Parts: sequence; C-alpha cells; structure tokens
Amino acid sequence: MIRMLLVDDHPCINEGLISVFEKHDEIRIVGSAKSGKEALSILESTETDIVLLDILMPEMDGIECCKQIKKSYKKTKVIAFTGELDPTLLYKIWTQKVDAILNKSCGLLDLVSTIKSVMQGQKIIGDNIPNFFESDSDKSSEIPNLTKTEVEVLRLLATGLTRQEAADKMNRSMYAVEFHCKNLMRKFGNNRIQKVIAQARRIKIIN
Repeated sequence: MIRMLLVDDHPCINEGLISVFEKHDEIRIVGSAKSGKEALSILESTETDIVLLDILMPEMDGIECCKQIKKSYKKTKVIAFTGELDPTLLYKIWTQKVDAILNKSCGLLDLVSTIKSVMQGQKIIGDNIPNFFESDSDKSSEIPNLTKTEVEVLRLLATGLTRQEAADKMNRSMYAVEFHCKNLMRKFGNNRIQKVIAQARRIKIIN
C-alpha cells in the first residue's frame, strides 16, 4: 500500500482526490494540507511514502516545502501536482530534487502510473509540461526535452540492462527501444548511448 499526503490550498482539489482514491486498492490518502508548513507538521507524525504537492500556496510554497521534505525525509517521494506552468517555478522545484512534475489536467490513469513509477525510483516529467530547463540559460543548451518513455529507457539502460532486457521490462519491442535510443542520441548529440546515460546523470535527468 502506497501512503500519500495531499498538499493543495484549494480544498476542492484535496477533497476530489480523497474521493477518487477512497476505494483504491494500492494507494491510500493519509492526510491533506493547505500549505507547505501544514504538510511538514503532518509528516512529523504520519508515515508517508509520497507527497502530492502544489507549487503556489500561502505560508510556505511547494518549492520550499519540497526542499524541506527532501532534507528531513529522504525516502519520501514528491510529485509536483500543479496548474502553474511558469518555467522558472518548474525549474526551481526540479532543482529541489522533486521526483515528478504533473499537470493537474492529467487523467487519473496518468496520475496513478506516475505515482507507481516514482515509487520505483523513476523521475517523471508529465505531458503538457513546458521545457522549463530553458529558464536557466547556462543549462538550456545541454538539457534536451525528453518524453516520459525516453526517460524510462534511459533509466533502465542506466541500471545495466541490455536494450532487449529494457524492451522486455517495458513490454515493448526491441525495435521500439532502438527507436528511442536513436532519438536520445540525436537529442544529446552523441552517438554512444553510454555517454548519453553519463550526461543524463550529470544533469540529473536520471539518478
């Protein structure tokens, strides 16, 4: 069972998610908060695996909250769940080691899939999230805009799996993984996948 804390200053968001996950077999809501400050207080007394965190909130925003969570609760995962698409804010929370960024307009299946992927150690950037790396001029030239599948391929190959093993793990064909590898090498400007993996680690796309 995945224990999740909801953090959003709009009660309708928290209430809606509580209702959605009320009968979910794998994910249980352990609490909700209206600010980062309140969330940290709840975390002190509640065992939590993952925090679904808004970015813009009163008292303490999601960026500072994420920073504090990652400092004090190293095993706790954080998903930025936001309708705010300002690249500067997205980049700031990314630098605080957030595990995923999702648009609030995403569907339930995408949300559940991201929660499970994050719990397995993946870092996810959801659909309809702008290329926020461009907000940092020093890094914009070296950080490509990757799809969620490309990040997953990178993560699996980085664990030492072969391309065929990665394909089996993803329930995809070898051809599909080869296609993504070619795209990754093109985007990184390097014709060796191991160097692509090394660069992805250096700029923190993967661990």
